[in-house]
Amino acid sequence: MDVSKYAALFLAESREHLSSCNQLLLAWEREPGATEPVSGLFRSIHTIKGMGATMGFTGVAELAHRMESLLDALRHGRVTPDAGTFDLLFR
Repeated sequence: MDVSKYAALFLAESREHLSSCNQLLLAWEREPGATEPVSGLFRSIHTIKGMGATMGFTGVAELAHRMESLLDALRHGRVTPDAGTFDLLFR
């Protein structure tokens, strides 16, 4: 597959998802007990992972997969969010 013709679309959609992630992280940081921000983050990161894998961007897909694992643990209460968690996710 010639990914070059889809690269601009991938970039645009990824930027939209990352912007959404930023807003969700800010909301979650203000209210760490809220569940919707972490669910929204998981969905956006899952989408980025799938798009990255489809494009053959293994680094993006692997990073997103690791973020998904952390977000899943946060979402199910196996990990409690703290300042370090938010710093890591913002990076």
